[in-house]
Amino acid sequence: MRRTTFLLCVLIFTVMLAGCAYGAAAKKSSNNSSSAGLPTIDSVGIVDRGEIVNSHPNLKTVRQQLADFERKKANEAKAAADKETDNAKKAQVVQAKRMEVAQEEQRLMAPIYRDCEQAVREVASRKKIVLVLDKFVVLIGGVDITQDVIQQLAKKK
Repeated sequence: MRRTTFLLCVLIFTVMLAGCAYGAAAKKSSNNSSSAGLPTIDSVGIVDRGEIVNSHPNLKTVRQQLADFERKKANEAKAAADKETDNAKKAQVVQAKRMEVAQEEQRLMAPIYRDCEQAVREVASRKKIVLVLDKFVVLIGGVDITQDVIQQLAKKK
């Protein structure tokens, strides 16, 4: 469940990055008619999103909060399930607690993802990069800005 939520958040982060990059590329191409509006190789950035998120200064705190919340909900689920005699109702209780954990994870991780996206935007803007892609979808080319983004996040700490 946690992995699914994490993957969903990573997917959302990717879509947001691509949308931002598309908007920036569209704006640049409307202002610059060279190369038929296509980004040049040095205006394409690549990042390792996992490394960026794992380097966020608040991630350790968020993970601890989430672990504490998970323990609390697991205890609540066990206590509620022990009171139930119907297995279907036990499963519903456990599933409801899992959903609460997933929602809390999304709530706690949202600021982390938002900070990471903002740092990517700032670095891309500073380096005049119009498109940022995940490095795992790029075979050749692009400028790796992962470390620059990590440094940008560290400045905000």
